[in-house]
Amino acid sequence: MITKKFSLLFILYCFGTTALFAQTNDSILIKGQITDSLQQPVAWATVTLTKGDTIIFTIPANATGVFSFAAKEKAGTLLTITSTACLPFSTTIPWARAESGTLNMGRIMLQQKGTALQNVTVTATKPLIKKEIDKLVYNTEMDPESKFSSVLDIMKKVPYLSVDGQENLTLKGNSSYRILINGKPSGIVDQDPKNFLKTLPASTIQSIEVYTTPPAKYDAEGLGGVINIVTTKKIGEGYKGTVNISEGFPSGGPSGGFSFTATHKKLGVELYGGGNFAENALVTNTTSRTTSGDVPTNLNVTGSNKGHNNGRYLGTQFSYESDSLQLFTAQFNLNGFNGRNNSYRSSILDQGEAILQQFILAGNSRFNNNGLDAGLNYQLGFRNDKSRLLTISYRYMQYKTNSAASNSFLEAIHYPVPDYSQYNNTTTTEHTGQVDYVQNIKKIKMEAGIKAIFRDNRSAFNTLKYDSLSDQFLNDPAQRDAFVNHQAVLSAYNTYSFTLKNWGFKAGARLEETINNIDFEATQTKVAHNYFNLVPSLAINKNYTNGTYISFGYNQRLKRPGINRLNPFVNMSDPNFISYGNPDLKPSLIHSFDLGYGSNKKQAINIGLNYAFSNNLDLKTSRYDSASKITYTTYDNSGKIAALMLNANFNLALTKALRTVINGNIGNFWIQSAVDERLAKTQQLLYSATLSNSYTFKNDWIVSASLYLYGKNLAPAQIQGTVNGYIASGFSMSKSLLKKKLSFSAYINNPFTKFRNSRTEIVSYDFIEINSNQQYFRKAGFSINYRFGKLKKDILKNKRGINNNDISN
Repeated sequence: MITKKFSLLFILYCFGTTALFAQTNDSILIKGQITDSLQQPVAWATVTLTKGDTIIFTIPANATGVFSFAAKEKAGTLLTITSTACLPFSTTIPWARAESGTLNMGRIMLQQKGTALQNVTVTATKPLIKKEIDKLVYNTEMDPESKFSSVLDIMKKVPYLSVDGQENLTLKGNSSYRILINGKPSGIVDQDPKNFLKTLPASTIQSIEVYTTPPAKYDAEGLGGVINIVTTKKIGEGYKGTVNISEGFPSGGPSGGFSFTATHKKLGVELYGGGNFAENALVTNTTSRTTSGDVPTNLNVTGSNKGHNNGRYLGTQFSYESDSLQLFTAQFNLNGFNGRNNSYRSSILDQGEAILQQFILAGNSRFNNNGLDAGLNYQLGFRNDKSRLLTISYRYMQYKTNSAASNSFLEAIHYPVPDYSQYNNTTTTEHTGQVDYVQNIKKIKMEAGIKAIFRDNRSAFNTLKYDSLSDQFLNDPAQRDAFVNHQAVLSAYNTYSFTLKNWGFKAGARLEETINNIDFEATQTKVAHNYFNLVPSLAINKNYTNGTYISFGYNQRLKRPGINRLNPFVNMSDPNFISYGNPDLKPSLIHSFDLGYGSNKKQAINIGLNYAFSNNLDLKTSRYDSASKITYTTYDNSGKIAALMLNANFNLALTKALRTVINGNIGNFWIQSAVDERLAKTQQLLYSATLSNSYTFKNDWIVSASLYLYGKNLAPAQIQGTVNGYIASGFSMSKSLLKKKLSFSAYINNPFTKFRNSRTEIVSYDFIEINSNQQYFRKAGFSINYRFGKLKKDILKNKRGINNNDISN
């Protein structure tokens, strides 16, 4: 049990700076103040200047609702103001009222959501991509392809995100990140993000937020950053829904998803769910290992596997607004994933002409994973100060995994290992409490909060070996693994943000203390590690009158070692490759600097330069033991890494019908680590690029063609390994019917290549290991999406909530 008393004394500075506002002789200074219907200032509202369908630029108001910017006379015709707490408002700009180079719009009153507007017509134009101080927002609703695409498909076009040919998602080239739904974690996306994003229709969400410099309010876990998926919101009371079904073959299967939202007076409900069935067709794999030294050997393994799996998820959210100052929300989510797999492997280890070891292994396995999470949130506003907000949240999560595998040996030579079966049962439970407070102090927005996570992990791994004398499978104590992990993560944060003319600033810090008490029963090993981290963050953004921006960000992120890396249990199920964890691992800390430039008008351009380094990365290393002729793999904190990466996204409307998206990154990585008491160094240039073209016909047909290029990559967490690159392609067409409520699409990926061989090469001073896995590359399918209902009012959501984004394995 965790008995250590937690105490955090948190003192932060207030970040301040000044900047000059440039106004040329031929420009007019437009200024004003934004208030609500109670004459209270509306803080941080977004002010957009447009001309027709073209967005000239966007600028935020400050904490007191005041805005000002310089623009050439008649550069725009419409001023649009949006805020999360109020209805959008638009007005024609009265240029003729300008005096002495200044146009004072006076006090602009916004109507609070939930109240009626009389005799007012509101029109608002959202940009496809919007830059805020510490994040980029991709407004999915403005993308025509969102009507028939999945969220994973849309992510291929989002700045800083990339999706490879195997549908693996990365953020700034990094696979370590966290995905949130409406600012909250969910077991649905935590446990099986790929299948969830594939079955979640893009038509059910409003936007995808990419935090390039995550603020201190988010947990420090996730080296790449945070991705937040915001579900669709529309104005007014009523209901709406979306249903989506799809099919993919020869590898894959049917999948479907739905969403439903309804509001009535003070009540609101949101429901979404989905599932998929996937058939993994027969593919082959090979492994070869060549060793040097006094006794060189060769290992050759050939195998195949096939299987099937299915997943399902169901999410709900409820809201009740008791009065204008109090909001209660609750959520409940279920998810599951299970499947079966059959494998075959032939292994031969030889030394010259002599066979040292040979066997054929036939195996079958099955697994069943189920999870749930539930949360309650209470939000309190203050009548005398609309900027003050207090939120109290609680969340419970549970996830269980049950797996079993049976293995039989044939034609064994010098390998006296009997048939065996293995069983593994794990359970994770989690209780989280959090309190958040927001208040404007003059022109500065202050956010603060405290949080506590109490996590309990349990695992029981058993091996039964066949005993020929009794003709039974008996327990093998040497291959039994059991552990209990009690963990507490205690944290506090404080951030300050403000705007000065067209500058935006956000600075803060987060204190986190991690308390681990782990009992590895099988190895009689106990671990009691406490980690204390101070994690700062800083984001600066400047918007120019021509619609461009520049941004700078710095933050620290950390990666706690998961239980799989800590567990010292030695897995000897494969006689040639043995792996085990390291209970002495410590969190990896990374420093990240970001510089950005962009323009998000009709043509959206976003470019980011990132430099990151770490001196204690926990990398996987492999060593070959010539005496036992076994490769041993474990983890160690000896890794040092530095990376310089350029991310670029061009979303271009070449004509009214033709849109081209170019999304890619290129970076250089320098890594070194200790491998078998030797220092190993590597330098690798990594790159990937996506070129996507879509053409919209007048009769609502859309055709698209995409080309993907992926260069050689580093093997996951492995300094000695690289993975080969490849080229992929995709073609699709879609049609909208019934006033765009019904959408049909069909696609084919990689029509010219049936299989791809993923080749991982691990090179050390005394061995070379090559793993080749065949994967189905050619795939075709179709999707049907139907939208129904009419909703005019939001499902109200707490502005603060629990975000458990601190877990990594």
